[in-house]
Amino acid sequence: MASTFLSLGLRRAVSALRASPIVRCTPTRTFTSQKPSFSPLPAPSRVLRLLTQRGGGANILKFPTSKPPPGPKTFFTSSKQSIKYPAHPHPPPRQSSNFFGFLNKIPHNAVFYGIISLNAAVFTMWLMAQQKYKLEGDAKSLLWMFDNFTSSWRNLLSGRVWVAMTACFSHKDWSHILFNGFTFFFMAPLVLRTLGSKTFIFLYIGAGLTSCAISLLYDRFIDHRDVPSHGASGAICGVVSFLACLAPTLTFQLYGIIPVPAWLAALGLFGYDMYSTYTDNRGGTDTVGHIGGMLSGAAYYLMLRRTGRIMPLKW
Repeated sequence: MASTFLSLGLRRAVSALRASPIVRCTPTRTFTSQKPSFSPLPAPSRVLRLLTQRGGGANILKFPTSKPPPGPKTFFTSSKQSIKYPAHPHPPPRQSSNFFGFLNKIPHNAVFYGIISLNAAVFTMWLMAQQKYKLEGDAKSLLWMFDNFTSSWRNLLSGRVWVAMTACFSHKDWSHILFNGFTFFFMAPLVLRTLGSKTFIFLYIGAGLTSCAISLLYDRFIDHRDVPSHGASGAICGVVSFLACLAPTLTFQLYGIIPVPAWLAALGLFGYDMYSTYTDNRGGTDTVGHIGGMLSGAAYYLMLRRTGRIMPLKW
């Protein structure tokens, strides 16, 4: 009798297993590339004991669920890893081309001594032209220097627009070049190390061009005369005013002797040039160009500070 119940129970279990939706092998889409694994069935003794105690029945057999073996792979049944879906990566950020980026590769010493060398070379040309005129009476070289290394409305209207740049490196007298060179030698290195080569070159040339433009406009519309102007004073004043904004508590040695805070020295120089311009007591100095250079240096500092590219230094 026990063998009869056992045989009947096993037949019912097999029939229920075949009809169970848990192990029905229907094609379905899978999303993993791992092969399905089946857990081992309970031991036979365990099955027999269960059937014997409860009289058999398909409802008491609980097989562990497992994934069916994969069928023929098609587009709809293949695993996600086996199908190469097109990727949609974000495009890399576009890098803006910096045309003047090569200027940052110039060493600081090359920029510093390069500017000094250019001023010295133009000064030598002035000396040679003046000596030729004194010794030989030939003024062609001297007139050529005035036409190409001084800024004036006559030169600009004649098509020599480069004088706005060349005048920033032009000195004709010993006192002029020595005073400007002395100021540049002690003021420029700190600004150059802080800004880098490219930004410093922009500061120097920008201040020089701004001072030249303001001087020309003043001569044309206020002073109503055309006086040739030259010198690096406007560019150097831009460097001095930038340094005063960058490190206002830095101590300047006025004439190498008198200690003065940077902000006071720059403010005093600006006030002196303003007073000389107002009273028209300028002598042979282009005080309007000095004012333009100092304003451009301060404006350049504010622009860099606003964009977060520079912070004031504490001394």
